[in-house]
Amino acid sequence: MVLATAVAPEAEERAAPLASALDALLSDTAQDLGLSVDLAGRVASRSRPDEAELIERARSSDKLFIAPSLELLGDEVELRLSVASGGSRSLRVRVERVARDDLAVRAAVMLRDLLAELDVGAAAAPASAEAPCPERCRGRLATPARSVGKATLAANATLYGGLVGFSIQRSSGSDDPRLLYPLLAVGAGIGLGGAIIIAEEWDVGVADAWYLGSGTWWPTIAGHLIYQGRFAQHAEDPAQERWASGLIGGTAGITLAALGLSLGRMSEGGALMAQSGGGLGLMLGGLVEWAGRGDVQRTPIAGMGYGAALGWLAAAAAATQLDVMPSEVLAIDVGAMLGGLGAAALASPLVFESPTEAQQRAWVGATAAGFLLGAGIAWRVTRPAAAGARSAGPSWNRFGLPMLGVIGESVVGSRRAPALGLGWQGAIP
Repeated sequence: MVLATAVAPEAEERAAPLASALDALLSDTAQDLGLSVDLAGRVASRSRPDEAELIERARSSDKLFIAPSLELLGDEVELRLSVASGGSRSLRVRVERVARDDLAVRAAVMLRDLLAELDVGAAAAPASAEAPCPERCRGRLATPARSVGKATLAANATLYGGLVGFSIQRSSGSDDPRLLYPLLAVGAGIGLGGAIIIAEEWDVGVADAWYLGSGTWWPTIAGHLIYQGRFAQHAEDPAQERWASGLIGGTAGITLAALGLSLGRMSEGGALMAQSGGGLGLMLGGLVEWAGRGDVQRTPIAGMGYGAALGWLAAAAAATQLDVMPSEVLAIDVGAMLGGLGAAALASPLVFESPTEAQQRAWVGATAAGFLLGAGIAWRVTRPAAAGARSAGPSWNRFGLPMLGVIGESVVGSRRAPALGLGWQGAIP
């Protein structure tokens, strides 16, 4: 039995349309999950039922009681779902605070999860009802696709396979195109075939594929840069050995990334963090080498290589343990870049004309400080607030946000055209 959605008496008039829509949604969702909905005994009152009374009603009957309630909190809604199964002495409750636009989706997901915890579904329907499918009995609304990251994995593996063939040809000292093109084709083919086999054998997500790709490219780039900056001057033929060094770095990176994926599925934020770690590490490594030499006129090749390798390794390891959002990682990247560029511009008089080593080191230090300060500010601003903090304290966004996109539509006869422009999204009161 799906009870009427309860709302606070003082907000009943404002919440009535939302509560009515939620009543219909939960009834439909319960039927989709294989339950037989009984609306004959539904009470019209929207006052929140006493939990002890609800448990008592469920214990003395063989029905499943679903009691939703709403509380309006500005632009958000606090949804509370209570479920008591027939004959049970306990009550399952789930509470979430969601935006009004997301209420329907979150309500359906919450009900599905609660029914899955209670292990009810089609088994609670009457015997005369049609037997549902096994997926519905488990409360699943859809079956997720398998290996959705197959295309991403195949693209990265094909490109890297071609690079391996090219690297083998260059490291051998041969420049014969009759050897180059077959090696390119064989390497790309092996990479594509291996990606297809892996995607068929394991469930590879898009984030998994990009995480593995980060372990392919950044260590390869690091291998090239480290060799070129540290060992090329001592080699008889640095061009050949540089490609071999890149192969060693790529092989090590793929191995470490595969070990990281063995710990569990990778999130989108974790995959982006691994990619970001390589790029930010490359820049920081270059700054460190500049600071050590006191000469910003020479390209810090070795420092960039060490930074890319260590930055990717640290970020890839952290990605297996942290749960971050892609927007947070992207905001930190943008903050670091803007902070570093701004500090470099402000300190640029230090490197005008003929700067000394001390002046060049000061410029590098200011750039690195701006880089880290920008990343820290971006992390602080985008850090998710604790539960209830958004409503308890003032928002940092007092003036709203700019919005660029479709702001209207032009209609001429039967033809329609979007109107693009710049608008302003109002701030949260």
